[in-house]
Amino acid sequence: MTTMYEKIMDLPLFKGVGKDHVSSFLEKTNVNFLNYESGELVVTKGDDVRMLKFVISGEVRINHRLDGFDIVVEEICGRGRVLGADRLYGMSKIYSCDVYAIGRVSIMEFSKEQYVRLLNMDSIYLLNFFNFLSRRAQRPVETLERYAAADISARMSLLVGIFTDPDSSDVVISGSACDVRRYCGVNEEEFSRWLEIACGEGLVEMADERIRIFSKKFPSVAGNAFD
Repeated sequence: MTTMYEKIMDLPLFKGVGKDHVSSFLEKTNVNFLNYESGELVVTKGDDVRMLKFVISGEVRINHRLDGFDIVVEEICGRGRVLGADRLYGMSKIYSCDVYAIGRVSIMEFSKEQYVRLLNMDSIYLLNFFNFLSRRAQRPVETLERYAAADISARMSLLVGIFTDPDSSDVVISGSACDVRRYCGVNEEEFSRWLEIACGEGLVEMADERIRIFSKKFPSVAGNAFD
């Protein structure tokens, strides 16, 4: 069975630290361990980010709502996902999504002030934080570079590539066909044709106004049908 020490050492902001580091961290930091039951709200969009939250066990569903459209991009993330680390500083210091527990979930949290002290304790924590922020900052640019075409595939890929983490699972774009078409800037016939091709290739599945993404690289395949 994985120990709590091993779980903490496997977190993205703790990569490379040893048990002595973890012991020192637990001794000097006021850490809260919280349990959530299935369906409970872990994070609310718009709330101030005062605490760093780490998924220690279980899975969470993260909902990213697209303003101006009745569209939600959903992703499921498991152990190791950190919530709020990219919103500690900058112009926007609020959560940009809603996070719900799937089954029983354990969360470790501690304050922003305590994390700053941790960064000053050892350069390994600082390097992990820099790597985390760099990865988040580079992802939108790389996504836009890959999918800059003005077609349905590119627009859908931007939603998936920018909102969801590469390590997430079960990505779903939830919304009425009308809103999804409006976001993509196409008519009903064009969208139906794209959806038929993507479903036929086994890249997506649509049911009850939910488009489940089976491959995050689906646009390059489905898009070829329109070349």
